[in-house]
Amino acid sequence: MQPHAERYSLSTLNRLGAPHGADYRLLSADGGDRDVLEGRVEQRSLAFGGLLVLSRVRALHAYEARSRPDFCLSLAWLDAGEAHLRTRRDGPLRMTGTTAVTMLETGDTPLLASHPAGPLLHGLNLSVRDIQGLGDERLQSRLSALRRAGRSRLAPWRVPPALRESLGSLLEDQWDGDLATLLWEGTALQLLAHALHALDNSPAPEPVSERDRRLLRRVRERLAEEPEAAHTLASLAALACMSPSTLRAKFPRVYGQSVFDCLREQRLERAGRYLREGATVQQAAHFVGYRHASNFTTAFRAHFGMPPGEWRRGRVPVPTRRP
Repeated sequence: MQPHAERYSLSTLNRLGAPHGADYRLLSADGGDRDVLEGRVEQRSLAFGGLLVLSRVRALHAYEARSRPDFCLSLAWLDAGEAHLRTRRDGPLRMTGTTAVTMLETGDTPLLASHPAGPLLHGLNLSVRDIQGLGDERLQSRLSALRRAGRSRLAPWRVPPALRESLGSLLEDQWDGDLATLLWEGTALQLLAHALHALDNSPAPEPVSERDRRLLRRVRERLAEEPEAAHTLASLAALACMSPSTLRAKFPRVYGQSVFDCLREQRLERAGRYLREGATVQQAAHFVGYRHASNFTTAFRAHFGMPPGEWRRGRVPVPTRRP
């Protein structure tokens, strides 16, 4: 292994995976917080709002990575090693060095990637978690349109030789400082262009009927009227006269975001109004259903680009009760 190889336990992987919407588990029955990988894992936030993760590791145990429903776009490529990808609807799909796979999450099915023990794993993952947090309006518009179209199927595409050479330069780790930043950013943008092209050419699902649109509108209105309530997928599905899986699949096709992304947006928008009226951060968090002010502050900063305390600065006196 590399001179500076590290060991990554299951808990460490889950901590590292949180920013790009990934959970990890061992495939062996004994479980426990064991070391899963040995090598180096690097991740870097990108200027346009994505996250790029490079892995040069060896799998000590067979494991599985699972995408969480709070991410938007995921792209995976392996230069060395083996991975088998699937969703509840698609796959399995075996990855090779000439193939990358893109998935645009619409809340209806997670992406599962299993890796056997033993082989070297050299590759990368590019993810975009929040469409509204992107710095490029054209990219926001394109991703929103793809989510409304429900293009969440696994979309494999062949990596051009020139791009494979650029990806190999990243994995060789021969760059540092400003030049490394330029290389990471430029390569990530090329990956993103190819990923979106693959999604553009993936099959579109059946359209959402007018009846279902009316029922989905009922759910969205409930979220807007009562963002502070402890909504569950089951209760919202019952409101829409659908199964939970159907609601997860159809809501993003109409509104371009998952049910709970919509709920989070409604909560934060209302919290912003409370803060402008003078509520404290703790009050605003409580009024919209957050139990912990720290979680609220993190979500608020991601949504508005500033902490809630800065947002409310200089506003009118605190209201004595919730409107």
